[in-house]
Amino acid sequence: MMSGRFGGVLQCHLRFYQLCGFHTLSLPLKDWQRGGEKSWLLRGWAVCLLVAFSAVTLLVFTSNEEYLYQGDRFGQVNDGLKFCFAELAVVSIYAESLCRHRQLARFFSLYASLHHGPALGLWQQWRQHARYLIVFYVLAVTDLSLLALFWDQQIMTKHLLLFWTTFQPFICAVHLRNMQFVLHLELLRQQLVQMEQELALLADYSLFASTSATFVGFEDYVRRRLRQKQLQFGRIYEMSRCFQEAFGYSILFVLLTIYVRVLVDCYFMYYTLYQGINEKDYYMLLPGFLQIPAFIQVSQSCMYLVKRIAYRLHSIVARNSIGSSPLSLQIQNFSLQILHQNIRIHCLGIATIDGYLLTRIVCAISTYMVFFVQFMPKLTNFSN
Repeated sequence: MMSGRFGGVLQCHLRFYQLCGFHTLSLPLKDWQRGGEKSWLLRGWAVCLLVAFSAVTLLVFTSNEEYLYQGDRFGQVNDGLKFCFAELAVVSIYAESLCRHRQLARFFSLYASLHHGPALGLWQQWRQHARYLIVFYVLAVTDLSLLALFWDQQIMTKHLLLFWTTFQPFICAVHLRNMQFVLHLELLRQQLVQMEQELALLADYSLFASTSATFVGFEDYVRRRLRQKQLQFGRIYEMSRCFQEAFGYSILFVLLTIYVRVLVDCYFMYYTLYQGINEKDYYMLLPGFLQIPAFIQVSQSCMYLVKRIAYRLHSIVARNSIGSSPLSLQIQNFSLQILHQNIRIHCLGIATIDGYLLTRIVCAISTYMVFFVQFMPKLTNFSN
């Protein structure tokens, strides 16, 4: 039974994403293969949520109420930009949830085929998914705490009340989708960690066997083990491809939405402080600052582990000095497979999700903030 290998902790979080409309596969996943009624209900729920978000966006831009900042054109454009990119992100999220469920089902099918062993207890499941759980709940508590602090300390005007009651659901959807990325990449990382550890044990064992306790057929044994690892790596690579196909567009728009929101809010934060406007909604920037590094960290970890796997693989050759033996050719074949089946996490090929992307985002925000700080007195004099 496929779902039985996932454990209650993972299935609980998948059901939460079902409630958000992000996961349109029925649980257990074997029900999806029969085209059960539950899958259609989940897709219908995703359509309803998409229509609701789009209706809110239409209301914001067509209503005469103060959903957007009316104090000046600068603040109005800032709020409008945030709503535009948030709507694009929501449309991409629910469109992929409706149209890319086959790739997602293939992802979990491959994960189930790689996830061997007996069922784990609840504590073992928490330890297995500890990295994701820590990130998810720390960011969730931070987001809710800052939201409560904002509502407690901010003097509410009609604009702030209308803006945050309509915009906050978009932010929650974007942040939760980002956490869904982290969950799936964490499942991929777990398989890479397991392979890296098994190859390290194989390299240590081959060293011991070749120097102290070798036996007839040793090379054949190592070749069989490497062949198994090649098949396993092929499935892991296919998992990464399914992830890219299932989430490619929403990765792009979610990162863009978070980036644009952080960027314009940094500008508007300085603008409100400079003008003496009593608005403290820049408290809400902190979760946005943390969302992108959380995604980048697990993505870069996956790509780094591929390099570790290649190192472990070639350590077998270095320690045994086999030369052009069949085992050496098998290792070369595996190395070529890793080279061609390159696990690279990216957003539609535009940018790789690694530490360099984070530095570019920080540099871009810092550079434009310097320009904005320099021009603020001139803009103020012009408006006066």
